[in-house]
Amino acid sequence: MSGGDLLVSALATEGVKYIFSLSGAETHSIFDACLDRGIEIMDSRHEQAAVHMADGWARATGQPGVAVLAAGPGVTNGITAVAAALQAHSPILVIGGRSPLAQAERGAARELDQIALMRPITKWAQTIYDTSRIPDMMATAFRHALTGRPGPVFLDIPRDVLEAEVSPPPPAPQGSRPHGGVHGDPASVRAAVELMAKARRPVILAGTGLRLSGAGHQLLHLAEETEVPVVLAKGGARGCLPEDHPLCFLRRQLPTQEADLVLVLGTRLDAALSFGGPPTFGEKAKVIQVDIEPREIGRNRPVAVGIAGDLKAVLGQMLQELKGLPKPKRGSWLETCHASRRAWQQRLEPDLNSAQVPIHPLRLCRELRDFLQPDATIAPDGGDTSVFGSSVLRAFHPGHWLDNGLWTLGTGIPFAMAAKLARPDQQAVVLTGDGSFGFNAMEFHTMVRRKLPVVVVINNDGAWGMIKHIQTGRYGAARVVATELGLTRYDKMVEALGGHGEYVEQPQDIRPALERAFASGLPACVNVKVDDSVSSSYL
Repeated sequence: MSGGDLLVSALATEGVKYIFSLSGAETHSIFDACLDRGIEIMDSRHEQAAVHMADGWARATGQPGVAVLAAGPGVTNGITAVAAALQAHSPILVIGGRSPLAQAERGAARELDQIALMRPITKWAQTIYDTSRIPDMMATAFRHALTGRPGPVFLDIPRDVLEAEVSPPPPAPQGSRPHGGVHGDPASVRAAVELMAKARRPVILAGTGLRLSGAGHQLLHLAEETEVPVVLAKGGARGCLPEDHPLCFLRRQLPTQEADLVLVLGTRLDAALSFGGPPTFGEKAKVIQVDIEPREIGRNRPVAVGIAGDLKAVLGQMLQELKGLPKPKRGSWLETCHASRRAWQQRLEPDLNSAQVPIHPLRLCRELRDFLQPDATIAPDGGDTSVFGSSVLRAFHPGHWLDNGLWTLGTGIPFAMAAKLARPDQQAVVLTGDGSFGFNAMEFHTMVRRKLPVVVVINNDGAWGMIKHIQTGRYGAARVVATELGLTRYDKMVEALGGHGEYVEQPQDIRPALERAFASGLPACVNVKVDDSVSSSYL
């Protein structure tokens, strides 16, 4: 067997159905072996899109995504997407081709120290130097990607190692990683439950760890038993609880700063959460933090109780501790929370139903929300556009909300492509700004070739809107620079590539355009001209 055969056999053992890639000379052996093992190659137009698709697959399915990149510029093109996967704790395996070992230090074509580039943005990065080591190195890579806090890993394989043959083939490792979650310290779990029982205004903030551990059911049970509102604080958590549940809130809807206790589940206390301080947290609020990564506990803010463990396991322990305890009465606090949500919704209501021309971005989001089916997968992309979308659109299932990590633009199209591969009978839609659309717009060609009917809705303000509004506010409208794109008919570009295009200027035309786009059975672009004066900062 060649090294390519061994590698693809290892992928098949892991249940991999697709690899996301762009062809290159150093990876021929992998591509050829995929033909014999039934693993499909989803070939993109740019390596960044290939890695984003692997990331999107992991987020949508909960299973590891695999990207294969050519050596040198193929690997460097994927770096931004790998960094975004690290920020999102997304379990992906990136395999990089490499110039032959026999030509090391001789100026081989595309020779580059790829490990040095990848090590800071992965959980683990190594080179395979011996063909017979491919099976166990692949098993090790998947173990690093999937255990503890998940994340991206990188393997590079020199071309001569990958193309060499071994006989007999080495055995594939069996039972190479543990199963089941890590439980928390029982005394700490008990202390956490006691604090929750005493709290008058508790809040639960749940992040991406909720999705990674599959703990949505346990969290919903805990919230209902304790009558505690839940804020889906990070995009990875959205859909883990149905967003029409009365205890499920978006962060902008809830006065979290009034809480006297905050249970932080599987999320960093980073800039998105005010580093654990105001305005997200009150100064005197007690914090309970649960995370699979012990080093995250207490970062930026002292905690009353810190529990290192898998969320699903720890929440199960908390539910056991609650048995026999009286159910708390928090009607007054819940009414405060619901009143806050109603006030927020009422504030947005005029814009959600605005008949103005150019179209208000929130009207576009409301029309899209009302059109989508409950099992749709939504991939928001962009600056202002992502904020508008996250404020209006809703997710009802885990892995059906695929937002960008590291504020990386250009993720929406490849994320939705991966979701459409995973769930071909369900809607997959991208809500993107016109700026972020440009990063991976050529993947429409990939979608046409592969018959992936993703619908991309462009919130087109003719600019890098979020940055333009910052410039305008700081320096004045006369000093806006390098942020204006002009109104472009991206729908015509999509039609030229073989897709379906719609251009919309009137709010009443949004719904019919969406209906035609989804009914076309083609990759589709709904290009909507919106009011370029509206900033998401008012939300």
